Amino acid sequence: MSSKFVDSQSGRRSKRWGMATSLTLYYTVCVFVLLSAASAFLYWGLEQSMDQEDRDYIEQKMQVLTLILQKRPLDRPALEQEVRVEGQIAARSRSPFLSRVLDQKGQTFLETPGMGSLIPTSVFPDAGTAESMQRHWRSFRGATYLLGAMTVSSAIPASEPWRIQAALNVGSDDDILVRYRRDIVIVLVGGLFGAAALGAWITRRGLRPIADITRATESIGALQLMERINAGPWPKELLSLAVAFDAMLDRLQDAFERLSQFSADLAHELRTPINNLIGEAEVALTRGRSAEEYVRVLQSALEEQGRLARLIDSMLFLAQTEQARAALSPITLNARAELQAVADFYQALAEEQGVQLLCEGQATIVADPLLLRRALSNLLSNALKYTARNQQVVLRASATEGSEATLSVIDSGIGIAAEHLPKLGDRFYRVDPSRTDGPGGAGLGLAIVKSIVALHGGRFLIESTVGKGTSASWVFPARMAETDRP
Repeated sequence: MSSKFVDSQSGRRSKRWGMATSLTLYYTVCVFVLLSAASAFLYWGLEQSMDQEDRDYIEQKMQVLTLILQKRPLDRPALEQEVRVEGQIAARSRSPFLSRVLDQKGQTFLETPGMGSLIPTSVFPDAGTAESMQRHWRSFRGATYLLGAMTVSSAIPASEPWRIQAALNVGSDDDILVRYRRDIVIVLVGGLFGAAALGAWITRRGLRPIADITRATESIGALQLMERINAGPWPKELLSLAVAFDAMLDRLQDAFERLSQFSADLAHELRTPINNLIGEAEVALTRGRSAEEYVRVLQSALEEQGRLARLIDSMLFLAQTEQARAALSPITLNARAELQAVADFYQALAEEQGVQLLCEGQATIVADPLLLRRALSNLLSNALKYTARNQQVVLRASATEGSEATLSVIDSGIGIAAEHLPKLGDRFYRVDPSRTDGPGGAGLGLAIVKSIVALHGGRFLIESTVGKGTSASWVFPARMAETDRP
């Protein structure tokens, strides 16, 4: 499962191991290290155990001879029984035992038959009184012995002590260790290949859900956005990935549907004024017209062109706001002053329509002043459009204890039905044609407001009751709002 990738700096194609190969290698190395450590520990334990058994055996035999020499030093038959007879029995075993007793003059008093020709007295370690000394020694014939020596004080006062020399052939131990090392090598090699095969099988089985997810994602395209990976059958470790991927598909499907709807709405909005322009031009050219008629056609064309210009300007603005967070220039503003400035700008239009504008409340906010005024202008323009004469529109600033600030435009107009509220702010969405009779009513005003609010990290809320009016609010987050306290 090796994969290729292109180095972003050098542009060269490189190869990297796949997850299955890497996991198999790691698993094999770990198993091999564990087997090696366990085998080394067992080998060391076996070697130490065998060596300790040999030492205990020699120690035990020398202790028997010591007791005989201390209690019955002149009992030669007992010494011969222990030295010669026991030596003959041990000679027939896999680990022959040899012993020797030296008298007070250092001469051989008794020894196992043939010991003199195999092991001279000079190779044994020196031993103090009541102490035994041991060491390994290899003979000229290649045999390995464990040698032990002990000095035994004599039971006769003022006489020289006895000396005991013992030797155990440990060559069989070496043969056992050699065979054990060979078996360890076989186990390690077999374990290495077994771990590699088992690791590859386990890895492929463990990564199978990833392959299934890959196949599931490969079947999803622009025409199959309804397909989902689903969270049910996957392992716990991949469940969050499947859920996140399905959530991403939900967002993509929603964005795709919005884009498709937006494209259709944009084509419809552009087609209407263009068809009007073409139709009026064709009618004007069918026969000669008076100057007044040409002026009327040109005025009508100018209105349609203005509508197109406003539509294109709004679309460009929306496109720019989606990428303009880095260019945002927020500053601390007095919300009441900003509301009053927008109200003053629309005061003449409000008086012409017989609508009263009121500003109330106090708050301090952090926002881009140009974008803030454009959003408030769109909201106030909508409010004036649907508010009857002798009614009022309120521009209100308020701040909460949590340091959130809210700017609201509240009208007492015709209101909006509840089923339309969730879709307000979508591009080109209009409740009904009767609400878009004014110039430039392309359904983009609230979409622009919603984009500006999102750009500032705030929330856009609309509450409305049919026949009583509408309240459109921009809620600033705590980090971009500061309660204005005296």
